[in-house]
Formats: sequence, structure tokens, C-alpha cells
Amino acid sequence: MSISIKPRLRSSLLLSVATLMAISMVSCTVPTGEGGDSEVSGEAIKLGLLAPLTGVAAADGKLMEQGARLAVDEINAKGGIDGRNVELKALDVRDQKSDAVSAAVTQLTSDPDVAAVLTGYASTTNFEIDQLAEAGIPYLLSGNSAQTQDIISKNPEKYPGVWSLAPSYEGYSTGIPEQLDAWNADGTFPLTNRRVYVISSDNAYSNGIASGLEKNFRAKGWEVTGPDTVPFGEVDDWTTQITKIRQVDPAVIINLDYLTANASKFLTQFRQNPTQSLVFSQYAPSVPEFTELAGKNADGVLYNLPFAPLPALLETKDLTRKLTEAYENEPSLYSYGLYEQVHLWADAVKEVGDPDKREEVGAALGKLDKQTTLGRVHFDPKTHLAVAGKGGIPMTYYQIQTGKRLNIAPKEFADGTFHRPEWMK
Repeated sequence: MSISIKPRLRSSLLLSVATLMAISMVSCTVPTGEGGDSEVSGEAIKLGLLAPLTGVAAADGKLMEQGARLAVDEINAKGGIDGRNVELKALDVRDQKSDAVSAAVTQLTSDPDVAAVLTGYASTTNFEIDQLAEAGIPYLLSGNSAQTQDIISKNPEKYPGVWSLAPSYEGYSTGIPEQLDAWNADGTFPLTNRRVYVISSDNAYSNGIASGLEKNFRAKGWEVTGPDTVPFGEVDDWTTQITKIRQVDPAVIINLDYLTANASKFLTQFRQNPTQSLVFSQYAPSVPEFTELAGKNADGVLYNLPFAPLPALLETKDLTRKLTEAYENEPSLYSYGLYEQVHLWADAVKEVGDPDKREEVGAALGKLDKQTTLGRVHFDPKTHLAVAGKGGIPMTYYQIQTGKRLNIAPKEFADGTFHRPEWMK
């Protein structure tokens, strides 16, 4: 993960007091105790981070910042980049509202020292892509890939520095029906009926997945109820949806509300009088906060991810250890994603030789081909998304069992197997 360094020596007498103070503020050591004692000098290189540091998605924002900071700490502890420290400039996009995102992006694009911008996700539509492309600032993101694809594919040349670590979300629409058929065929989970109840949240991300799931389930002969759409934002009472679910008695329930508080409340209320249904919950169970909120009610819930740390890899085990030791909390998808994004940017800088050549660094990002904790990362030049599948980043399936998140498919990456949820007799 490290990059080779050629220190740029400067006389300390030429450094101003302000510069020395800036360096002391951003200098840091690897929390794991690794790294060298190489000296760094010169002005810091700023990396912008857009993250929901407050609001309903603050749990994600915290983990984004932790992953990015660990990678920055590692780089700085090994001498920085060309003898310069990297400084993380994290800005809050709050609840992904356009005004908050625009304000944060404007602050970054108006700072000539910002070498690149990173995020897990910032807005729900990724409108900020155009602002950052116009400013010529490299932008690495890891969310809302359908929206990224819609923007980029119309004119890829317009966005030479915008790249998505998240592959196509098409797997969200096709994967669950295919996996259920596979589990039915091999006896892992024999289906009692072919009825599915789909809940969506009223935002572009969730509604896009809901539309795809409805289409693909119907194509496989399923009876689909929904999408039953709830407002985007805080949802406290799921009585209406649970009442309808009991009337339908589906084999499978899919809740696409990805906010952890909402998803945990749904599951807690559902478990009070459950139907004999598998529950797939979109994204939320991957966030450590989910099990803290849902407690034992989380056991048995399923989720899938189009990109995620692969637990069978030694690199993933090592990074999990470092993140846990550094921050004393359980890491999640965006801890790994932002860690890898920082190192991908650093690899692109190494290829170009100068972090200040932002447009060249952005183009170099698109040419990278690297094995990571998420799988092999290389990018589709037509969509600027990471390539999905066996030759790229695989779709993975998980189940929470006794409070632990276990990867149960594909088998080559799994560290567990499917267990029938305890609420199912």
C-alpha cells in the first residue's frame, strides 16, 4: 500500500513560523506503531474529504474519515509524498442536501492547495461531479454508481479525473433473485413460495434499485408487492408496512431504506411478530451502528454489497486489525473504501511525479490496475466505474449471526455459511 518516496530537502531556516506550525499540526505517526521516522518538509498537500459527519448518516461519515486518516497517517509516517506531508481536510455534507454539498464543494474548489477530493458518498444524485470536473480536481467516490454512470457515460472525456471505486449497482437488481434461486436449488434455503415484498426509500439511489429488483423478480416468475415507498429521512413507525407484509406472507422481504436507524427500527418492530420470511436489508447492516441499535434482533438479517472488504484475504485481515487498533471501533465498508481511495490517489501521484498536476493525476487514476482489500480495482473507460465481477470487484453476501457479520457468498471469499434465521420455525 505504500509508495516510494524521494525526499525534497529544504533548509529549515527558510521555513516560516506559519509553515512549521502547519507541518506540526498535520504530522502524525501510524497508529499501529508501524512506519519509519523519515523527515518531511515543504507545504502540506491537501486532500479534501466530503462526508456526512453529522446528521442521520453520521455513522458512515465517521468511518469514512477514519479510513482516510489511517491511510494519510501511513503515508506521512513513511516520509510523505516527495517530502511533503498530506493533510486531510474533512468537510461535512450533513444529510446530503444540495445546499450543504454545494457549500462544501465550493470551499474545496476555491482552495488552490487541494490536490484531490474523496468521498464515500456526498449527495444522493452526485451532482457535485460537474463542479469538481470543471475545477479540474481529481474526484474519487464510492457511492451511487448508477448516478455516476448516468453522468459520465454521456461524455466520458468531460470527466477525466472522476472515478468511482463502487462498481455498477446492477448487481443489486440482479443478484438477490439469482442467489435465492441458487439457495433454493442446492437446498440451502428451499423457497416456500415465490412472493417478495419490496420497501423503498424515496431517493434516487433506493428507487433505482427497487425498480431493477421488481423487473428481475417478475422476470423469474415472482409475485412482487411494492415497491412500498417511505419518505427519505427518519422513519420511526413501520406498522403500516409490517401489517401489509403479514397480509402478503412473502418468502422474502427486502428493505431498501439504507439509513441504519430506520433499518434497525424496522427489524426490531418486525421481530415482535415476524412472518416466515427472509429479510434482506439494503446496506445498513454493514454499518457497526446497526447491530448496536438492533441488538439481538439483527441476528439472521441478510445483506449484499457490490463492493466490500473480502475477509478471506490476508490484506483485509491486516487492515481490519490496523483500523480496529487505531480507532477502537469496528470498521465498515467505507473505512476500507476511503483507505483504499487515499492509496489509489497516492499511486496515481507516483505515476505522474507531482501532486499539483491535478489533471494528470486524475487521468492516471483511470489507468490504475491494483489488487486491494476489495478485490482487483481497475476502471471502465466508458463509465469510470470500477469493473465488477470475477475480473474485478465481486458482489458479496452477508448474514449477521450472533452479532457478527459473516461473508456467506461467493464461497471463495466466505468466512461463514447461511443459517436459517431463528424467527423462522
